[in-house]
Amino acid sequence: MKTITLASFLILAMNFTAINAQDTKANTIKEFLTDVISLENERVSSDTPIKSFNEIAKTKAAKTIIITKENIKESLTEAKDYKYCVITVGLHTIVKVSDFENCIQSGSWGTCMPYAEGYIQKGSLVPQKDYLNNIIGRPDAQERMMFLFN
Repeated sequence: MKTITLASFLILAMNFTAINAQDTKANTIKEFLTDVISLENERVSSDTPIKSFNEIAKTKAAKTIIITKENIKESLTEAKDYKYCVITVGLHTIVKVSDFENCIQSGSWGTCMPYAEGYIQKGSLVPQKDYLNNIIGRPDAQERMMFLFN
């Protein structure tokens, strides 16, 4: 009987730890969506905060889109229907669109790119505030993910 009780306790403790870790990651997303600077705090607890964001965002986002030159214009138009739009490039860049109306025409992307803020990770997180095309770079083979949240 004690073995079953101890085993049950250990299973519950492991489940609680897993749920607590998931909640912490979900909080990372909520904090970033409301205040981009919060990702700097995540840097203290993780060497790869952008990777952590990507992992949980894939399950928490209302919609996820792989960004290409061919679909960026339509994707940005669709993103206006959501409360938050976050784009990551690989595991080194993360930005949140902060103003869809303030945009600049991009020749390489072929559309008007909105103003955004976020980070590029070069060892440490380097803050960025600029037009999206200047932060995410030119279209190439790197994976660019758009996460849309309500």
